[in-house]
Amino acid sequence: MGSIIVLEPLPSISIMKRTSTEVFLVWYSNSMKEYEYYLLDWDGNLAKTLDVWLEACRYVVEKRGVNVTEEQIGSSFGAFVSHMREWGIEDPEVAMDEADEIAKRELPNVDLYPDALHVLKGLSEHGKHVALITTSPHENVQHLLEKHNLKQYFEVIVAADDTKNHKPHSEPLEKAIELLRGEKEHAVMIGDSDKDLGAARNFGIDSILFYPDEHRKFYNLEKLKELEPTFIIENFKTILDPFSR
Repeated sequence: MGSIIVLEPLPSISIMKRTSTEVFLVWYSNSMKEYEYYLLDWDGNLAKTLDVWLEACRYVVEKRGVNVTEEQIGSSFGAFVSHMREWGIEDPEVAMDEADEIAKRELPNVDLYPDALHVLKGLSEHGKHVALITTSPHENVQHLLEKHNLKQYFEVIVAADDTKNHKPHSEPLEKAIELLRGEKEHAVMIGDSDKDLGAARNFGIDSILFYPDEHRKFYNLEKLKELEPTFIIENFKTILDPFSR
């Protein structure tokens, strides 16, 4: 069984959940919950692309005389242009294009996270409906999907060029559930960032934060907890725990 962190544990096996108007308790069996619809992020969740984007973004930022931390860059993923404006960079669109070109040279060579393929296979074997939701355009994920023969595991792929709004807006999740002909009450969003957790909260579904030790340099866990993920996991294979009981 993989390790699970349940957000803000109370005595026994309860966790606190909040809405805008009330506070209430939800009880769990202290183990991962089973869902029918699994919505998975790509960068930093299935594919180990964060270091590629970190170096590409750091290069274009430092080239313009701006120094930022790794955590600042990690927090900017998915909204890099707007963050560069905040950092005082005068040509953020040009810088984004430069970072994109640098990253594209390395992205085809990245690996998947350990157990990512195992989890996708397991979900498929148990008849679950799986969608890939990414803020990357199709062209940035196409090669790796083909390289690792992953397309067969996704009924739906929603990329940046498929929606007007991107995570943390709920539109990509809404589109995925619509294409899956699913019900959001039985869905979960799995990802590594505040964009994924925010999208899940905005859509009103559960979320699983994937936070292996190597993500500490990109994300502040306490800040991510503020978005109230339903579960926090260190090992990706924990997602399959409900099927081994």
